[in-house]
Amino acid sequence: MGGPDPDQQITATIVLRRRASAAKLGEELLAGTAQRVPREKAAEIGADLRDVAAVCAFVDSNGLKVLDENAAARNIRIEGTIQQMEHAFGVQMAWFENAQGQRYLGYRGTISIPESLKSVIVAVLGLDQRPVARPRE
Repeated sequence: MGGPDPDQQITATIVLRRRASAAKLGEELLAGTAQRVPREKAAEIGADLRDVAAVCAFVDSNGLKVLDENAAARNIRIEGTIQQMEHAFGVQMAWFENAQGQRYLGYRGTISIPESLKSVIVAVLGLDQRPVARPRE
């Protein structure tokens, strides 16, 4: 089947942890006991800006490009070549085929996160492009 072109551009989304203070506010919101949520409290649900900066520095150090950073939604959308993504996340990108004969880009191995970011990055989405892993349009 041949490997993917290492220079092919792909995108991925890095999901960041919630702030530690978000748990209490989340419980209040779910229980319906939170009064109108002020903007400052709503910001607590998002990612800490220091976490966003640390992940953006990691992205930049691997030659990847930040397309969008959204601390409130706790995600950073990135773009880079397959080769850059492989290097940044320690995986091997490859072509796969599902039972229906659909070909898709995916990865072999376990996504590797630098030790300094292991408690910051919750997930890396988009490296697995199986049809069932893609959002419905």
